[in-house]
Amino acid sequence: MTTMTVTQLNGRLCALLIVYIGVSCAVQLEESAGGLVRWSGLSVLVPVTAAALLPLRRSLMIGIVTLAASIATYGFAIHGVSAGGRTAVIAAVALSFVFSLVICRARPHLPYVPARATPNQPTLPRPANRQAANAPDTPRAVPAPPPGILPAALPQPAVVELAGHYRTGCDPLGMHAHWLDAIPLSGARVGLVVGTVTGPGADATAAELRTAVRTLADIDLQPEELLTHLNDVLARLRPDIRTRLQGNDTRTTGTVSAECLYAVYDPITCHCTLAGTGGPSPAVVTPDGAVTTVDLPEGPPLGQTDLPFEATGVDLPEGSLLLLSTHSATAHEVGSRQLLSALARPQPCLDATCRSALEALLPAPEAAVLAVRTHALDTHTVAAWDLPADPAAVSHARTHIAEKLTAWGLADAAPTTELIVSELVTNAIRHAEPPIQLRLIHHAGSLVCEVADGSSTSPHLRRACTFDENGRGLFIIAQLAERWGTRHNHHGKTIWAEHTPAPDQPATTT
Repeated sequence: MTTMTVTQLNGRLCALLIVYIGVSCAVQLEESAGGLVRWSGLSVLVPVTAAALLPLRRSLMIGIVTLAASIATYGFAIHGVSAGGRTAVIAAVALSFVFSLVICRARPHLPYVPARATPNQPTLPRPANRQAANAPDTPRAVPAPPPGILPAALPQPAVVELAGHYRTGCDPLGMHAHWLDAIPLSGARVGLVVGTVTGPGADATAAELRTAVRTLADIDLQPEELLTHLNDVLARLRPDIRTRLQGNDTRTTGTVSAECLYAVYDPITCHCTLAGTGGPSPAVVTPDGAVTTVDLPEGPPLGQTDLPFEATGVDLPEGSLLLLSTHSATAHEVGSRQLLSALARPQPCLDATCRSALEALLPAPEAAVLAVRTHALDTHTVAAWDLPADPAAVSHARTHIAEKLTAWGLADAAPTTELIVSELVTNAIRHAEPPIQLRLIHHAGSLVCEVADGSSTSPHLRRACTFDENGRGLFIIAQLAERWGTRHNHHGKTIWAEHTPAPDQPATTT
């Protein structure tokens, strides 16, 4: 509708300018018959106006018509014009025509500023994929990038090096979409995601699943728990793909299929926990060059099962290469063997590793790979202490924190950090179960205080009333820390708080 309206306006403006030229010529001819010759300078503005408002072809048509009408009228039809006046009129119109050509050439290079919609007028999306045959007067639109997350958009956490690439086949209907992601987590950990969606509306479904994974990862779920929740999210977003059981027959009511692999890498322990939906097995290249695969439990795609997912853990020494990939099931076996052979050959960088992996997966028309080079945190930036379930341990915890921050050159951050640690340790002693461990991490300019205990009860932030004796600990932590949260594991939970201290100021002498 918007395109039709613009075309109609351009056509009416072009017709109006042509009518104006014709009327002007008729008026001049009539006036010249009575001995009065008068030339209007508005004829010079007609080509310039057309060049500023109309498409290229119509601008050229207006300019040529104006120049031809001026030459015909003042050069031949009107006899009372002197030679100098005739030359001046025709030269002015010709210069106006040349200037209009300059404006037409400059218009494509001018920045486009979209108009701001009024509150009562909805903004309509611009039509996509317009063909030149349907709109010959408009410049061709730049084709959109293929579906998926561009490698340049990947976050780059400090604990890993990342490179991601994908290849899309000739799929004008958009039946395939891939996404790659890296999510910074608490405790200097990082979440790694590869996923693929096949079926109608794959692009939209992939974007929704990527957002859902980021939201679920923000609450520090275990990989298998995250996939369980993601399975429920997809079932609600696309209820037509839910598997229905009728008697002894299993019937899938939709054609959308989604797979996802989620891994969490801990740079302190160099341990990686992975859970997937039955896609290709991740490959690991250790620093000594050995190539292995991580055996993940097989499972159906997302949205088509109610069974819980299982996770697998693997140790990744510093400098290991973890390769996560997605490709079609038809090329699963052949592509896996060729992928391992390609990884056995050393590559100069992660980008080259990704390209080599894509070439190894050549039988698959759609494929995406995420290469991860792992790093370990320096042991001098991590400190841990085991604490007894005794109120006197709070004082010992503050002492440990003060000594360690002084050694790190962050003595100015001791008061805030000690207060955060005091509240965390006190809550663990009062409301949790042993064993209790305090851990302090200095990473990327931030301090992370973690208190782990053997209880699975999650704390809740609430505002204490005036005469309440308890309930202010987490409120104080939330005011002092930039971020805080709770993550659960198979042995209990960990409450963490992160804040960015200011560096110590050098002492000044007078």
